[in-house]
Amino acid sequence: MTLARYLDERRRLVERSLAGLVPPKRGFRQAMRYSLLAGGKRIRPILTLAAGEVAGASPRLTMPFACALELVHTYSLVHDDLPAMDDDDLRRGRPTSHKVYGDGIAILVGDALLTEAFGVIARARGVPASRVVAAVDELSVAAGERGMVGGQARDLAAEGSTPTLAQVRGIHALKTGALLRAAVRVGAIVGGAPRGMLARLTAYGDALGLAFQIADDILDALADAGADGRTDAALGKATYPGALGMGGARAHARRARDQALRAVAPLGSKAEILGAIACYVVDRADQAAERAAS
Repeated sequence: MTLARYLDERRRLVERSLAGLVPPKRGFRQAMRYSLLAGGKRIRPILTLAAGEVAGASPRLTMPFACALELVHTYSLVHDDLPAMDDDDLRRGRPTSHKVYGDGIAILVGDALLTEAFGVIARARGVPASRVVAAVDELSVAAGERGMVGGQARDLAAEGSTPTLAQVRGIHALKTGALLRAAVRVGAIVGGAPRGMLARLTAYGDALGLAFQIADDILDALADAGADGRTDAALGKATYPGALGMGGARAHARRARDQALRAVAPLGSKAEILGAIACYVVDRADQAAERAAS
């Protein structure tokens, strides 16, 4: 199966499952659905499904856990867009949650999505209780002060400064990398991956998280500022191109991709999709940079 077909098929499965978690209903639930079902690549839940498949678990078994990853990710986007954070007016081509429903409802939407993520895991069936508990631990660490929230706090503190490469890497290892790492590890844990396989998938998740953030920074730096000029550079954010220059950032992204590929190479053909995802993440940024330079 090609990567494009795999991503499309798994994304469709995830979309259907997410829609089923928050059925249509008037009132507050519509605000939840507005952000949760706004589209996107769904890379985090797809990584959970893919890692689970490497460990021998079917998408049906890992889907609740994959959806939990996306619920947490969507909550983070809703809160990131708020005026007190990044103050964004658009997300995925349409008005952000707080622009449509107001700041208060947007805050509550994020709170509800985060809370529901753990409920979805608790209601999962067919998975040993010990694995469910381990998945809860993984996600709570990745989403909290030791992960995404802690990274966001460091990011806010660094705005307007000139951070070192070590500081940039530290910020994004928590802000972005922790949830990507958890997506891979949760799938592997639910699938009952043996210790050696879990170690390799963890190393892959760490490297992919780094490659993903560098690629995202490159794409943002290359994007037009738009009507409001709200690129990362305009906001004074700590970024890899800012610390390394465009050429250095691209080289770092490729090195991270290669680390991800080396981590899963011994797992053989069953991990080919994970390797292809790592290449896809970096290729998007490389192609955008080459177009901009031509």
